[in-house]
Order: sequence, then C-alpha cells, then structure tokens
Amino acid sequence: MITIPTSNRAEKPKGAPFYVDRVSFRPGERVDVARFTLADDKVFDWPMVYILANKDTAYVGQTTSIATRMNQHGANEEKRDFDTINVIYNEELNGSVITDYEHRLIGYMHADSRYKLTNKNEGMTDSNYFSKGAYSAMFEDLWEELRALELADHTIADIEESEVFKYSPFKGLNADQRVALDKIMAAIRNGIDKAEPIVVEGMPGTGKTVLAIYLLKMLRDDPRYKDMNIRIIEPVTSLRKTLQRSLANVSGFKKSDVIGPSDLVKPAMGYEPGKGKCFDIVLVDEAHKLKRRVALGPSIGNYDKVNQKLGLPGDATQMDWVINQAKLPIFFYDPLQSIGPSCVRGDAMRAALGRAAEHPIRLESQMRVKGGDAYLRYVRDILDGCCEGFREFEGYDFELHEDFGDFVGCFERDYRDHNLSRIVAGYAWEWKTKPGRKLKEGEVPSEYDIEIDGVRLRWNCTNENWVGLGVEDPRVAREVGCIHSIQGYDLSYAYVIIGRDLLFNGEKGKPESNKEGYFDSNGKVKASKDELDRYIKNIYYVLLTRGILGTHVYVEDPTLRGYFAQYFQQEKKQG
Repeated sequence: MITIPTSNRAEKPKGAPFYVDRVSFRPGERVDVARFTLADDKVFDWPMVYILANKDTAYVGQTTSIATRMNQHGANEEKRDFDTINVIYNEELNGSVITDYEHRLIGYMHADSRYKLTNKNEGMTDSNYFSKGAYSAMFEDLWEELRALELADHTIADIEESEVFKYSPFKGLNADQRVALDKIMAAIRNGIDKAEPIVVEGMPGTGKTVLAIYLLKMLRDDPRYKDMNIRIIEPVTSLRKTLQRSLANVSGFKKSDVIGPSDLVKPAMGYEPGKGKCFDIVLVDEAHKLKRRVALGPSIGNYDKVNQKLGLPGDATQMDWVINQAKLPIFFYDPLQSIGPSCVRGDAMRAALGRAAEHPIRLESQMRVKGGDAYLRYVRDILDGCCEGFREFEGYDFELHEDFGDFVGCFERDYRDHNLSRIVAGYAWEWKTKPGRKLKEGEVPSEYDIEIDGVRLRWNCTNENWVGLGVEDPRVAREVGCIHSIQGYDLSYAYVIIGRDLLFNGEKGKPESNKEGYFDSNGKVKASKDELDRYIKNIYYVLLTRGILGTHVYVEDPTLRGYFAQYFQQEKKQG
C-alpha cells in the first residue's frame, strides 16, 4: 500500500438544514426553473434526491441535475401520471449520500405504505462511505419533515418493527447477498434449460428470505424475464401468508407469486399434466422445512395426491416435487433449522442435489441479531455442550432469569417499548387450550397451558401471523409462541422458556432431549434418541436466535439452569 499524505482533511457534515422544494410536475413540458425556490445553479448542478407523486403512487430518484432529470421524466410515458415533484436539497449532500438516501427513502416509503412505489430494485446495495453514521442521523430529521409534508405517515421506529419493512424487496443487499445474486443471475443468463439446481446456505438472520424476495422483484421488473413462470415457494404456511400481505403493495407482485409446495400441481399456477417442467424458476425459502412422507398427520392424503399427479414414487419428498417441476430450482437452506422428522433430511438433500448441496453459495454476514455471527455460534455450542467459556456481546442483551415472575415482568417492560417482543418456548407443555381439542373423559376445559411459579400462560391462539396479530392485540402478544408460530420471523426481544423437553446429562456433561417432556406428537413419532436430540436442540437454536436487540431466557429445570448460568449474563434486578 502506498501512503500519500495530504495537507487538508475532508470535513464531516455539520448538520445543515434540509429544504424541500415542491412544485407541480408537467409531463411533456420543459422545466421552467423559475418555478423552483432553489437557486438556478442548484437546479442545474447539485446532487439531490426527489419524490415524484400523485394521490396514490410515488417514485423516488436521485440526480446531480434536477432540471435535466425532470425533462427526461417528462418525456417518459411511465411518469406521466405524476403531478408533483418534491426536490430535497441540502448543501452537505454528495454522490454517495444521495445514493444512500434514495435507497433509504425507497425502503421506508414502501414499508410506510402511504404510497405504492413504482421503483425497481436492481442495484440497491448497502454501501459504506465517509461519515455515513452522521448522514444516517440527519436522515431521521429529513424523514420527520416528510411526515409533516404528508409524504409519509409512520415513524422510522414503527416502520423498522413492521413485517413489511423486514420483507421489503427494496432492501439494500450486503456484499454476501450481492455475490450470491451475481452467481444466480449468471446461471439464469446462461440459460435455465441447462442450469443446475442452486443451494444458498446461511444461518438465521443472514438474509436468505430477503435475497429471495429481492431476486423475484428484480426478475419481475426485467422485460427479458416477464413471460417466465417464476414463483417463491414458502413451506411455512404462516410465513407464506405474511409474505403475501407484505408484498401486496409492491408494483408487479401478485398474491400467487408466493405459493406452497402443493401449489406446484395447480393449473392456476401454470401446471400442465404431462408437459414436463412447468415452472421456469422456483425460489424455495426455508427449504429446511420441506417435507418428506413422515409424521404428516391429516395432510398425508393430499401429499400422496401430489406424488400421484407428478408420477413420483410414494416416498418422494417435496424437494423432489420442486426438482420435477422447476427448470431452475434455487433452495435457501439452513441445516440447523430442521426441527422434526417430517423435514427433508440433509442426507436426502445431498443425494438429490449432489454438487449444488456440497458446494452451496454461502451467506455469512449476520443481518438480524445484534450479537452477530459469534452469538449464533455461541448458542450452538451451549446447546451442544462444547462451549469453551462465558463471553459477552457488546450492545446485545443476553440474560438468564432465576425468577420466572421477573422474567415475565422484564418482558412487559420491553414489550411497552418494542411491540415485536414475544415470549416463545419449546413444545414442553400440552396444548390444552387448542381449538377443537377433544377432552379426555372427566376433563374440564382449561383456560391456560403453562404454569410456572404461579404464573399462567396460554399457547399461541394461531400459527398464522401470530407475531403480527400481537402488534394490534396485546392479548395475543402475551401468549407463548411455539416453534411453528415463530420460525422465519424476527423479534425485537425474544423471551425464551426452556422447558423439560431439554435436560442436563451430568455424565455426558451436556444437554439432551427428554421425550417425556416433549408434547409435539408429530415431532417425536418414529424419532430415535439421537434424532430427537437434534430436533429439540434445533428448536431452541431457532428460538434463541430470533431476538434482534436481545434474548432473555428462563430454564425450568434447575440443573439445566445451573449449566446455562455459566454462559449467560445474570438478570439485572429491577429497582
């Protein structure tokens, strides 16, 4: 590296004020600079961001010459419906800042839902630049000004805790995601008829779902692929419906873009018997939740019908369905999130996908948990009994509670400030309040499922959008979510109850499963001891990696609690 000394230093922003110049947009006419309050030299030559809008839709852009860009938009047929332009000026803006601000405005305005955006998402990248932190703080002031001008409704804090923001196709991609996207697009450009399956592997919070949504939006906006049959398969029913709701306000998206595995044989989705592969590209989110013909309960009949329609053997998996019907299947996968015997096993995936499974595209950068990748590995080591010692994670709450009443009280305090905080637990209590559950002879209907130290709680009333329902209904937010209601979702704070389905084996010096304390009948049927160990530890791995800002834990078994105490911060007593 060559060092070149300089006599001057670049100045950091001092917080100059923003100005929003709002004028009418007149398609087909050249820009009359006299209509702007801004000085002529700024209209012709200054980096700015802008918002084109009408009553219902908006478009966000950036330019170094607002006069030139508006003349270009005025001649563009796609921009003819807009009637106002809002030009955002600040004397401290530069090229890097306006690119960042453009991406931020697109992401926040989409999640705010005041307007339906007509923007495409190609090229949105989460890039670093000089004094980005200071400019980020300035953006918050700008956003509040846009709210005052009725260009936005919700605060940044509210938006960032919304499901629409989390699953936005307008997220800026990090370096890992960008590399993955480039590899996938190279395969598509080379011809999907000769493409091999692709596996994108990553731990929780590495942005697998975000990448899948981003890719679908980008392909939808590209005229080269507009006639292709491209879908996202979301195996988790509740998450599928959440994605459908979250993407409803995205230009070019339809509810049928996000489907379940059995939808592959529906004519409405493009399936034609005997045609061969009817789908061009299928993006399989949460691929570790694809099913095999084990422990399926009442859904086994429908499962068999799909195999029959596709002409596959009775023991074919849902992964086989995708391979059978997709010219280019792309699986977004985390082997550590397989939580039951019905999930496709890793060995079956490797056998079916070969080189793609052995050499996946890897996502490494942690985007969810503030504790980072090191926290996820730490949790895995604790559960596996191979943790080398206590460590802290700066800026991340990671606490073990001795008293269950304090655990619940601490949750209430966090929930008041962060309404996406939830209590979740392993399936270590019977679901007595389940709607439609048949009572045993002489049994009285119960009003609760879990009782610890005199505190009574209920399981989640539904698996469908349980996290989202709790934002509007505090009663739902105070229920306890099981793994089936939480997998794939982010929480502000995760409050995790570890029940007696996990105990401490003193001889082996590590936690292990306890079949008698595990109440998911489908989860333990035909499972060996080693398999049950893996499933239950994977369940708690998922639960312990949901919290963005922190994770609080209560362990019911005293011996296991003592083991966990070696590796957790102890609860902070409230004054």
